[in-house]
Amino acid sequence: MDSLIHSGIPILAAGSATGGAGEWSALIFYIVIALGISFLCSIWEAAMLSTPVSHIELLVEQGSRAGEIMQGLRQNVEHPISAILTLNTIAHTVGAAGAGAEATAIFGSEYFGIISALLTLLILVFSEIIPKTLGAVYAKPLTPFTAWSLRALLILFKPAVFAFEFVTRAMRPDEDAPTVTRSELQVMARISAEEGGIRERENRIVANLLQLAEVQVETIMTPRTVMLSFRIDATIGDIMREHPVLPFSRIPVYGESADDIHGYVLRHEIYKRAAAAEHAVLLQDIARRLQVVPETNSVAQVLDEFISKQD
Repeated sequence: MDSLIHSGIPILAAGSATGGAGEWSALIFYIVIALGISFLCSIWEAAMLSTPVSHIELLVEQGSRAGEIMQGLRQNVEHPISAILTLNTIAHTVGAAGAGAEATAIFGSEYFGIISALLTLLILVFSEIIPKTLGAVYAKPLTPFTAWSLRALLILFKPAVFAFEFVTRAMRPDEDAPTVTRSELQVMARISAEEGGIRERENRIVANLLQLAEVQVETIMTPRTVMLSFRIDATIGDIMREHPVLPFSRIPVYGESADDIHGYVLRHEIYKRAAAAEHAVLLQDIARRLQVVPETNSVAQVLDEFISKQD
């Protein structure tokens, strides 16, 4: 009897060291909770913040409900961020505490440091690096899933979200900054041209258009010494004989001297009169009044003014 009792002691001790099925199940459960929920939270965060505004606007224009939801999430980004971090913190706290307790019960407290290091490595790889990479790379196709699931998450954590809003409200700027700045638009056009999204010529057009607001009129003015101009008393016939091909769409006309500018004539008007055999018509009869603008104005301002006046 004594030998049976003594032989049973090591068997019980071995069972306690390796842990029962229930302890192993609990350990796996807590690890899955910590990694699984955190994995999902990281994908949500990365996908929401990586989805281009242009893609969201495109979905809205196409009538996508997911696009409208995502647009609302991005306009109040502190709300989904608060919900995501709340769920992530709960998952980490419960999962890490539960997994640590079960692992200690199975392997003993002397392995607590090793267990913590392994759990930290698992969380880093499977709930941070991998999901955030996936969320950033596949942000566009994940937009419907991200939008609808985050909407449900916001409803679930609505009390916490509104509580945290009082903390984050003070951090928001008084005025919303532009979603896409002028410089960013130029860079986006250049990248699109490099990737084949648009042609290089289209990229140059976009870049030049965006620079119009920064260029002053004086920098694009033609020097008088090289400016093509006609006498105001010249006829259509005179002009067509001397200049059968007109290189400019608008040509100044002058009186006594080249400094005595009276207005300008349109190239297509000269061609129109010539085609109608109205060679005796004087330029003063078709001349238009010049618009005077400050030389310090930007080219964009002057262009807008000319368009508004149909000049």
